[in-house]
Amino acid sequence: MNREELIMASIAEFLDVEVHRDTEALDLSSKIEIVKKRMADKMKNNYSVKSNSMSYEYEMFFSSNPNDMIKIDGWIPIETDKIGEDDKIKEYIEIGLLRKIEVSYS
Repeated sequence: MNREELIMASIAEFLDVEVHRDTEALDLSSKIEIVKKRMADKMKNNYSVKSNSMSYEYEMFFSSNPNDMIKIDGWIPIETDKIGEDDKIKEYIEIGLLRKIEVSYS
């Protein structure tokens, strides 16, 4: 998912939560938490579909603009060859921009 797809999917999820009979009475922060969980699940599913054809060793942190109405902060897999120089990876990890993807077997 690129950034635009991520934003559109998040908005669609938020609208679904907003109008759904089971969640319409929840406060805004609870609705946002539901959307965050759904988006994390979507990203995991999206990653597992593409992981066979692309090299994902790291995740990159992204953060919404302070003026964005809906905040979308989190981690997204990034193709290793798009990170750039290998010596920069350690620096990016130290400042919290990247983290190594931990493979879990269920």
